[in-house]
Amino acid sequence: MISIKQLRALGTSLSAEEFRRQLGPFALIQRPPSPRASDELASTHAADKATIERGMLSLLFEFEDLQVATLPPLGETDSLMFGRLPDCDVVLDDGSVSKQHAALRWNEAERRCTVKDLGSRNGTFLNGTLVMNREATLKDGDILSVGYVQFWFLLADTLYTRLRSPPGRMG
Repeated sequence: MISIKQLRALGTSLSAEEFRRQLGPFALIQRPPSPRASDELASTHAADKATIERGMLSLLFEFEDLQVATLPPLGETDSLMFGRLPDCDVVLDDGSVSKQHAALRWNEAERRCTVKDLGSRNGTFLNGTLVMNREATLKDGDILSVGYVQFWFLLADTLYTRLRSPPGRMG
């Protein structure tokens, strides 16, 4: 993972096109992983909506302290598997995440990203709404919650613009 502070330096030294080429079509921004209490890790019930909503709000106001998840390069149509298993594309070492939790699918031709829960125990949420047995389209600025692990989905152009504005500004 790379911090927003480290990415800011890169963003100010590259053109928008070079930045997109380096980063890919989108970024998943998240809080640095933090240790959780063991009883929280063992949880097998659906993620608590109030906890998800609190996390969403704090994610939006902690931009400078966040990190960008490292993603493999994406082709024109590509999928990313989220889960605890080491062979997942995005490995999330958190007890609220199932072994194979959710799949993100990018379609370059449509410039569209979708998410689908894969029958996880703690659920996948998009902006606080549970995604079940359906594919949901992510929009620029959405918050994706895989169990209790949350990501801010930003298109590369949006992130580039935000990195070039002074720290602390919401623009």
